[in-house]
Amino acid sequence: MYSSVFSRSALRARAVIRPTRSDVYHWENVDGSHLPFSTKSRVGLAIKMTMFLGLGFAVPVIGAWWQFHKAGKPFYRPGPPPS
Repeated sequence: MYSSVFSRSALRARAVIRPTRSDVYHWENVDGSHLPFSTKSRVGLAIKMTMFLGLGFAVPVIGAWWQFHKAGKPFYRPGPPPS
């Protein structure tokens, strides 16, 4: 009984290891070839990154503002806090 358990676990281990080959995918060894965007223009890259990150950080703030706006409460009220 124990020998069949060990043999099955050994077969499972071989089946898991076999498909994980490293030569299935091949990329050229060139700087920036693995990125989904071009890094040749520094100004264009800076603008795209600023827009991408700015939008990503602005979406939660805009969503919070919208929820407060719908409820009729101001999101930001300048001056001292109400007492």
